[in-house]
Amino acid sequence: MPALPEILLLVGAEKRSTEMVRSTGVAPAKLRILRWDRVRGEDFARRDLRAVVFEPCDFAADRRRREALLRQVPQGVARVSLARRTGRVESQRRGAPADLQLAAPVDLRVLTSLLNLGRRCRNLEEASKRSRRVAGQLSRHLKTMGELLRLCSAESEPKRIIEAALAPIQRLCPVDSWSVLLVDSEKSCLAFQACGGQEMVPRIGQRLGMGEGAAGRAIKSRSPVLVSRASGAGLPEIPDGLEWREVLALPLMSRGKALGVVELIRSCMGKPFRRRDVRVLSLMLEPVAVCLENMQLLKHSEELSVTDDLTKLYNSRYLNSCLLREVHRARRYRSQVSLIFLDLDGFKNVNDNHGHLAGSRALVEVGAVIRNMVREIDVVCRFGGDEFTVILPQTGPEGARIIADRIRCRLEETVFLETFSLSVRITASFGVASFPDHTDSEKGLIQKADEAMYRVKGSGKNAIAEAR
Repeated sequence: MPALPEILLLVGAEKRSTEMVRSTGVAPAKLRILRWDRVRGEDFARRDLRAVVFEPCDFAADRRRREALLRQVPQGVARVSLARRTGRVESQRRGAPADLQLAAPVDLRVLTSLLNLGRRCRNLEEASKRSRRVAGQLSRHLKTMGELLRLCSAESEPKRIIEAALAPIQRLCPVDSWSVLLVDSEKSCLAFQACGGQEMVPRIGQRLGMGEGAAGRAIKSRSPVLVSRASGAGLPEIPDGLEWREVLALPLMSRGKALGVVELIRSCMGKPFRRRDVRVLSLMLEPVAVCLENMQLLKHSEELSVTDDLTKLYNSRYLNSCLLREVHRARRYRSQVSLIFLDLDGFKNVNDNHGHLAGSRALVEVGAVIRNMVREIDVVCRFGGDEFTVILPQTGPEGARIIADRIRCRLEETVFLETFSLSVRITASFGVASFPDHTDSEKGLIQKADEAMYRVKGSGKNAIAEAR
């Protein structure tokens, strides 16, 4: 059975307790009576104490002592002041402020009921304050989430998405430095995509092994990882000159797939991360991860639409759009653009003698040779079958012929399919056409270069012909 609440009644030497508090019937609370000159601070520290009841004092010396004692009443214990005249409550002009003022004498049942109501009101008020505080936090979080969605959906590059997302996140949870590492599936590692902080910026472009450091552990476990420097753990992703206190690694998860890691770094002067920070930040990063994955899927689909499945070079669809763009640019700036059209000589024999698998592999190797023999600005495409094209921006007929001869010589010198334990020699016939020397349109470039290539085919192969 729970203990009865206790009410402490403080009386003067000349005052009787019944003049202040009366009890009728079964007492709903335990009334403990003490004289002012015998009360001590520990009397207010009793666990079941619900209220301290006292009468105001007019004498300055006694009043100061009583005020000093009443200041020791702990929070949550009500202070009840009883007026001197029965029948009406006087406003207390002097003495310690009271939580409740009543007329004496007061019935113990009424007093207990008022105290219970007061406690309930205080509890409701505290709950209301907590609710308003939580509502304010949720409002800020929702505002940040909406801003994240708006900023991320407006970008189409990983770095721009990340930088747009980290700005509102840092306002919500300030950090001194940060970095974002994305998964490189081809090389099975994490690559620094974007960084914040003077010491971290040089890390952009560097790589971290899967499973290394806090980022690697976060990817492996697919859950947040918090590392404190006090633990003595060193992290390979943190530069030696960076003074840090804690590193929080949060995986970027979208539809169950780990795309990368966001690392937030706080310096020695910063506050430690709280459990709520981890929960809120993980929630905030979910839409960022979805935007990143959507962007990657879109980019991959765009690459597939213009990329040859076998050689990974551009296909004929991209050839047409790129050639149109380069011709327009050359026309606008009164420049030149050339096209090399090449067809492999007798390639059918490779398929007949060694099989189509070897033939497909040979086409991949031929594409790699051509790609390695041209400039960075040049565009290599597989036109179809065993035919390839090279777009040469800002290049006239003479320069195009030099590049074509360079490719021809390298193809002639290369031994193909050595990885298949074969030794295959392949040559090619080349046709070269230039804008505006030979034609005034992108379609004319393809037609003129193709006609020049066929002239080589009819006159001995493994040579170069310029359009007429």
